[in-house]
Amino acid sequence: MSAFNVEEFVRNVRAAAAGEDAATGVRQLMDAAFADPAAVAEGMSGFKGEDEVLFEDDTVSIWYCGFDPEKHIPPHDHQTHAIIGVYGGAELNHFYLAKDGQLDRRSIKVLNPGDVISLGPNTIHSVETADENVSYAIHVYLAPLTTIERSLFDWETGATETLNETRVNAQMRPSTKQPLQS
Repeated sequence: MSAFNVEEFVRNVRAAAAGEDAATGVRQLMDAAFADPAAVAEGMSGFKGEDEVLFEDDTVSIWYCGFDPEKHIPPHDHQTHAIIGVYGGAELNHFYLAKDGQLDRRSIKVLNPGDVISLGPNTIHSVETADENVSYAIHVYLAPLTTIERSLFDWETGATETLNETRVNAQMRPSTKQPLQS
């Protein structure tokens, strides 16, 4: 097991995010780091709770995310590239298509320890854990996530509103831990 150092990882991601092809550079770093999810888990062992910003500036936001197994985060977008790597538990992502004022659930993806996924700026997803355990991940966004305007989508109608913590909490649902049903 190779050692994972949070400060070094943040420095490397910041450098990649400032590069010409930031999405590819950050993805390559994430793939390399998460090839050993046990090392990432060891290096991140001091982080508990739901989320914490590890670093943010005008080019990149780096977050520790711990998802509560009782909650299902409502459909939202990021308005920037997102690269997600899971190092503990399992993250269940539901993907949607917004069309003609409706929200259509299209697919799911379970991310297990060691998995990395890249999401485009307009990707709409909701997130929950895949089982009864907390999922642990690092999420990298290629913009200052706390200051950009993002969209939250109503579960039933697909109506869009500006994402904020109050609206997310109002739309939060209990976790289903269920894959997409046809």
